[in-house]
Amino acid sequence: MKPDVIFYDGDREKPLVVFVHGMGMDANFWADPDSARVLGGKYPLRILLGEVEIKNSFNDLRSLGYPVMTWSQKRPAGDAGAALEELHEIVKEYASKDIILIGHSRGGLLARKLAGSNSHNIKLIVTIASPHHGSNVAKWADMISPFASTLKKIIDAGHKGESASAVQRVLGFLSGPGLKEMLPESAFIKSLPAQPAAGTKTISIGGTDPSLVLINGKPLTAVISSLLPDSLLPDEFREGLGDGFVSASSSVWPGADEHRNFHAHHAGVIFDADVRRYIREIVSA
Repeated sequence: MKPDVIFYDGDREKPLVVFVHGMGMDANFWADPDSARVLGGKYPLRILLGEVEIKNSFNDLRSLGYPVMTWSQKRPAGDAGAALEELHEIVKEYASKDIILIGHSRGGLLARKLAGSNSHNIKLIVTIASPHHGSNVAKWADMISPFASTLKKIIDAGHKGESASAVQRVLGFLSGPGLKEMLPESAFIKSLPAQPAAGTKTISIGGTDPSLVLINGKPLTAVISSLLPDSLLPDEFREGLGDGFVSASSSVWPGADEHRNFHAHHAGVIFDADVRRYIREIVSA
């Protein structure tokens, strides 16, 4: 069965821009974020974003006449190898000339991996909040789990049903098998190529706001911080050092032509106005 592809044609003289979503998401994360769901499909993406304008670079570049496409990975929480094979086949089928790859989170690592194969004419790669050096968050799931009951008590009684479910889903995602590939010592992280083929420009973007999930207006990472000794708190959860899932230092692609950090969390970074402006400038340069 072919992947669920969303494609909008544009100016054939412009490169095709392929957007790659991260783990646990689908094509709507890029193409129709108002319809995107998170935490196992239970909640709209909006719960992670607040009142920001829910538009991203997919919308921006399409409006500028670029051909754009994305797709829903068949196993979004599965191993990276299957998603990489889908990306290779999609690019081979749709690209007729130059390609730009823009990937969020694990999607950026898939783009980096594809570029290392030298099998496509890739002009530019932009990775956004991608754990190039891995993420330590998966390690903390086992440590956080015993505090689940404490987290639930902190939640407002009037909303405890939904909020408790959200906490459980977050913990379930953190302990899932797909996330293990994102650990710094994983075979997948170690297999990432240092650089793509000559002629491919590389840009990486990181986030420094760890308030990814809010519980009664308070970041879940802040709640966790109050329960863990400071020495055990990973950079991913620290203000100014991480985006709630990836540390700012891990988001740096080694040897990238350029790297910039923005004060945004892991999901909100692609909707951040400054990030969107930066990507428009890079692509149009």
